Amino acid sequence: MACDMRLDIDSLRAFKTVLELGGVTRAAHKLNLTQSAVSHKLTRLEERIGRPILLKGSSGFVPTSDGRSLLSYAERLIALHDEAAAHFQSSELAGEVRLGTTEDAACEWMAAVLGRFRRLHPRVSLSIRVAQSLVLEQWLRAGDLDLAMMQIFAHEKEPNDLELWREDLIWVQSIDHPFTLENNIPFVSFDKNCFYRRAAQDALAETGRHLNIVLECPSCDGVTAGVRHGLGVGVISRRQLRPGLMEIQGDLPVFPQICHIARSSNALPADIEKTLMEAVSEKMIGDR
Repeated sequence: MACDMRLDIDSLRAFKTVLELGGVTRAAHKLNLTQSAVSHKLTRLEERIGRPILLKGSSGFVPTSDGRSLLSYAERLIALHDEAAAHFQSSELAGEVRLGTTEDAACEWMAAVLGRFRRLHPRVSLSIRVAQSLVLEQWLRAGDLDLAMMQIFAHEKEPNDLELWREDLIWVQSIDHPFTLENNIPFVSFDKNCFYRRAAQDALAETGRHLNIVLECPSCDGVTAGVRHGLGVGVISRRQLRPGLMEIQGDLPVFPQICHIARSSNALPADIEKTLMEAVSEKMIGDR
């Protein structure tokens, strides 16, 4: 019986979109279909599977155990289908993109986006440089980059920036070696171009306190290790909080929220920039 099963891509796409967006109405809008058409695709898919794949929860649809397994296959099948279809639609995009990114953004999801972009648009040459946000901003203004993915404070976001995600900055210290903080604060920093270090210096300047840099290290692992072993306090994003570290509350200034963005120098051809931004935005919607 399994040999006669046919899972069509459109039904799998409807199933995946309903789970991503939490409902049939939103999925129908994104897929440019009617609600009844989406519901029909889900029913047909469930009939072919022969098992329930969706449950109605308080905040929208959730997958059953079989639905979770199906979703894993659906994501891979849809990605392969779309990539194959795009491959045979000869891309007219051609040119060069000089991309800058922070270590935070140069992760698995970004590698996946750029790898797929390169395969779909083989005539577009990509070169990528990883650096601190303040350096990327300098390179972008100097015309050395076409596009930068970097951190800024949320209130500094410009109208044409593509927002990737937001998060909180926090002061941290070692759980095992806590400090009594006075005016001279021992600080573990990435380097002199560190966005977090600049933010800490500016925040403390208003209180009459200052940083004493005890360690400079280019990697997040090195900074968190230095803090964990009691060399000094540090500033990290909340999602980087690791065992052995604790947030310092009440004694130090609170930071505004930070925003990871993609910012253009407006030097790229419009079609290349639009296509690359859409690829990044689509991946972010699916993953966050």
